[in-house]
Amino acid sequence: MVPEPAAAPSRDNVDMSTRRRGGGRPRDARIDERVLAAARNLLAAKGLRAMTLDAVADVAGVSRSAIYRRWASSDELVLDVLDHALGQLPGPNPSVASEAFWSDVREGLHVAVAGLSNPVEHGAIQLWLGRLTHQPKLHRRYWERRVKPRRERAIESLREAAARGQVADARDADLLIDMLAGVLLYRYFLTPQELRKDESDEQWLDRLADLAERLLSPSPPSGDGDARS
Repeated sequence: MVPEPAAAPSRDNVDMSTRRRGGGRPRDARIDERVLAAARNLLAAKGLRAMTLDAVADVAGVSRSAIYRRWASSDELVLDVLDHALGQLPGPNPSVASEAFWSDVREGLHVAVAGLSNPVEHGAIQLWLGRLTHQPKLHRRYWERRVKPRRERAIESLREAAARGQVADARDADLLIDMLAGVLLYRYFLTPQELRKDESDEQWLDRLADLAERLLSPSPPSGDGDARS
């Protein structure tokens, strides 16, 4: 269940917005690179609200018309920044499932929370929760590239663990993974930071992993212990 390293950015991702517009003479790819770099820096340094198309044009040192020819909105640009900076996530690969399933679960949770401190990823989730739900095409693109691969990988890992007898029942693996994702979003995006100070992230994640293991681990065979003594 450990998230896989992001794939290296490809030229296809970088030039996506150029191809989307289509027609006319080819545009200077160097402008695309400057705009994407400027947008990423703004997103990391000042957050989602500061990353307007006008602000990106100023930082990149390009004309506003050059921005508007490539991206119709800042939301569209943010998604291209994600593809450029983080790459497209891989889909499920059950062949890498580990025998140390619950250790992988714990490590995966820590990696997921560490990722939330990445300003680019954090800004992307804010965008998804706050604005993309009203833009079906962009919403679907974010789901396909940022959410679906991780979700499918986690579901497949849970099912593989059930097949090895490390999990009691994975018939509702998709629902279990969605519930776990909901817990993370609730803590890190809905709960005020001052209300999370009673325990560290490390302690909270350990409790969460302990709870999951207690609920999902197979029960020991009955009658093997005290019944024979």
